[in-house]
Amino acid sequence: MLRLVPGAKDRRGSSRCSCSACTLANHRDLLLAAGRRPRLAELCALVERVRQVPFNPNITMAEVIALARRHDAPDPGLEVEETEDFERMERDVHAALCKPPAWESKARTGPGELLHSAAGCDGCC
Repeated sequence: MLRLVPGAKDRRGSSRCSCSACTLANHRDLLLAAGRRPRLAELCALVERVRQVPFNPNITMAEVIALARRHDAPDPGLEVEETEDFERMERDVHAALCKPPAWESKARTGPGELLHSAAGCDGCC
């Protein structure tokens, strides 16, 4: 049985206990999160593209996903199967992205290139 222990600092453990995709996480933990919860990472990247605001001041989620897919990325150990709660959140996020942002972010200049304009939710509306 595979056991992943947050804070264990072993080969597969995260360095700290936090949200799955925490904007404050270190680089390695972000790579583990993208590998363990790829649907959540893709949803974060979608929000990033549509709203033109980077996930993190130092790296975009799109960059995290690309790095997590490389052969030299840390082994995530498992991939989380998302539940109905995730499905509901995903629908809510898509619906919110069809509306204009509630506030204007000053964080539109990030480290990486955000690929799409803020015109909409990749055609999901």
